[in-house]
Amino acid sequence: MSKSITYEDLAFLYAGFQSPLSTLDCGDKCAPYNERNVPFCCDTRHAVPTAFQVEWEYLKIHTDLWHLVGEQTPTIPPKDVARLQAELPYDQVLVECQGYALCQRSYRVLTCRAFPFFPYIQSNGEFIGLSYYWEYRDRCWIISNLYEVTPEYLVQFVLTYERLFEMMPQEQENFTYHAEEVRRNIARQRRRITLLHRNGFFYKIHPTTEELQRISGNRLPKFGVYKITARLKFPDDC
Repeated sequence: MSKSITYEDLAFLYAGFQSPLSTLDCGDKCAPYNERNVPFCCDTRHAVPTAFQVEWEYLKIHTDLWHLVGEQTPTIPPKDVARLQAELPYDQVLVECQGYALCQRSYRVLTCRAFPFFPYIQSNGEFIGLSYYWEYRDRCWIISNLYEVTPEYLVQFVLTYERLFEMMPQEQENFTYHAEEVRRNIARQRRRITLLHRNGFFYKIHPTTEELQRISGNRLPKFGVYKITARLKFPDDC
């Protein structure tokens, strides 16, 4: 039977997952490449946050930052909303905030805090670290600069999802299934999965054997415009 979480659980999870991804503001790094000049992760044309139903109810009590997708001026085509809603687990909703400039960091949904990462779970059920959603590789700056992820963020991510999995075992099942899908897709493309291990090191995972090969942070791939700008960078650039 599925379990839900309480408002007290959410407050506990939020309090333990406050660290920024990087010492740099990664939103400032990607926003210039978005025609709206806002971070891609804060633009619902590119990434639509989800929230647990109880999370949405909790946020309605504590802040006016969020609304359900479609409640205000539409920013997402109806056909895309219908498709995204059809893919949602039964206890989640699509949400949208008032915008990057009005962000209230203490009331960000869990999916915002985790983006662009998901907890990676091996086929043996072991939660070994963070991997990223492949579809955002060309837009999200941090994906091309994984070595900028702080140790504090890594620790908080791991502890938060360990706690969430204890509270909602079905969430671990969901991410276990997602990791299986990732392995199948990556195997077809004859690539390897990039992992930020909970031990702080980077690895490439063979999608079939699940063998881990450690890799240096400066050998991690860059994507899209970030691959181009890295070649043009002057020595004193950040």
